[in-house]
Amino acid sequence: MFRFDKEQMVIEFAGAKFGGQPGEYPTALSGTIFYSRHKIVEDAKKGIFDKKAAEALINKQAEMQDITGNSAFVQVFGGTEEALVNYIDFVSEVWDGPMLLDSTSGKARMAAANRATEAGYANQCIYNSINVAAEDEEIENLINSDVEASIVLCFDPMDPSVAGKLNVLNDGGKTKDIGMLELAEKAGIKYPLIDVAVTPMGNGAGHAVRAAFAVKAKLGLPVGSGIHNVPSAWDWLREFRKGLREEGKDQIAKDVHHVCDIGANIVQTMTSGDYVLYGPIDNAELAFPAVAMTDMIIAETAKEMGTVPVAEHPLNKLI
Repeated sequence: MFRFDKEQMVIEFAGAKFGGQPGEYPTALSGTIFYSRHKIVEDAKKGIFDKKAAEALINKQAEMQDITGNSAFVQVFGGTEEALVNYIDFVSEVWDGPMLLDSTSGKARMAAANRATEAGYANQCIYNSINVAAEDEEIENLINSDVEASIVLCFDPMDPSVAGKLNVLNDGGKTKDIGMLELAEKAGIKYPLIDVAVTPMGNGAGHAVRAAFAVKAKLGLPVGSGIHNVPSAWDWLREFRKGLREEGKDQIAKDVHHVCDIGANIVQTMTSGDYVLYGPIDNAELAFPAVAMTDMIIAETAKEMGTVPVAEHPLNKLI
């Protein structure tokens, strides 16, 4: 294990505290709810869902947070303005910790930021995300909102290298004429969470993992990613699982995906990750113990370099 010479930012937001040196704070874990084809969603366009089931999932993740000490986020995904607003209104009623405003639609993200500001729970919200594709309208909307935290994506489609990821943060790289950090500051963001933008295996997944070290070493900012997407986009694994099912090994086909899915989060944690977007919130009971164990190993090693884990660290709670 190691310790960065650069002073490391610690973010304290909506009851969560993460960042710092490896082994100091436990990794924050974010589970996604209302994702595409989530069985609790009844109408994805209107945002109609099983409220009892949704609350149970959120409460289970909160329970795992209490058990391990790893801070929890709820990543709220909605495909439309109406859906995302309905979802975040509900989540704010049953959860007082951080929640991500997530959508593939810029209009939906803007509507969510506006609703959170209007309803008074913007202090829970993390925008997802500020990136090279962000339109001026979206940045202006953020400026006029009360949202102060955002995922900042260090991805330059013209340069996926580690240097390219740093450059896009600092000066816009080969795609923009403004760095993503400057853009975030312009948008009123006080709490930037750097996402190293993991791409599929063979197309730069390793660059993204290495970028986590580089961002912390050069900038001292909290880093993480949705690295669980790597096995989901892995063609070989898809074919391997297909073969298992053809052999009648359906359970092993499910298990091997779970192992790779949860294992990917361990990779990000071991490479100085401060937060992980671990995928479906349904997997909280798998993700939290795996990452907590990883945090414990990191913290125990880091103690020899003078890093003291906080009181609520898994190393102090689970032994």
